[in-house]
Amino acid sequence: DRFTRLLAGEPAKDSLRLGMMLSGGSAADLHEQAGKIAAVGFDTVQLTFFFHPTLDELKKISETLDKLKLRVIALGTYFNLFRPDDTTFMSSSQATMKLLAAHAELFRCQQFVTWSASHSLQFGGADPRNHTPEAVAQLQRAIREILLPVVEPMGGRVAFEPYYPHVLGTLELAKEIFAPFPADRIGLVLDPPNFISPDLYPKREEETRRLVRELGNRIHLVHFKDMKLNATGRSVDLPGPGGGEMNYPLLISELRKLNRPLDCIIEHIKPESAEMSKTRAWVEKQLRQP
Repeated sequence: DRFTRLLAGEPAKDSLRLGMMLSGGSAADLHEQAGKIAAVGFDTVQLTFFFHPTLDELKKISETLDKLKLRVIALGTYFNLFRPDDTTFMSSSQATMKLLAAHAELFRCQQFVTWSASHSLQFGGADPRNHTPEAVAQLQRAIREILLPVVEPMGGRVAFEPYYPHVLGTLELAKEIFAPFPADRIGLVLDPPNFISPDLYPKREEETRRLVRELGNRIHLVHFKDMKLNATGRSVDLPGPGGGEMNYPLLISELRKLNRPLDCIIEHIKPESAEMSKTRAWVEKQLRQP
């Protein structure tokens, strides 16, 4: 096992592979941040577009990533499946996903990340209609009619990033939403803080265990950030890893029980050398714990 190999002096090949979020609102942002990420020593990124790029911009970004030897494990095209053309929700739309799917060979990546859906016009807005059987059925239709026609022809897959006000906002709703679809096509970004509403915060460790154990076969990749109940008690702050109260040893232990490779993307930190280096060292320390 892993511990025996460590005692024997043989380096253990970890199933959890560390990467960094590369996101931006312009092509210039992406070029600049890619250089900083590579300089710190990362070799894996989730490439997220908070704008609609041109094909020429995609080609130049691809060239930059190749030169920097940065591997793209997911393409972030975050939009609301109930309003797939609305760029006000998160500055992206289904058009961005379709463009990237048509030119996915540039990044040698067939995996997309997006939000599920929300009846609210605001990204963080709560709407009681989101957590109803009708919303689940509407989202499943949108997956069939909007997402699958994009990813199936390219042999791709989609990982939904959860958020508790959205339709995919609880463990139970996730299981309902995913049920009709194959796990290798429609899955989840495991991002525990995004599932934790203020009401769930006292049970966050129990919820983390349940998420990994009950949705394990749906987990396509992992986001590493942190969580801390706001002083008001009415919201949960989401700092970078090590900046909150999430039980990282518990999360890592549960992920390793899945016994398969998983890319884990650090996010919610400034793309500055000092902060990235510090956070990477902190996460690697957690990964080294027996």
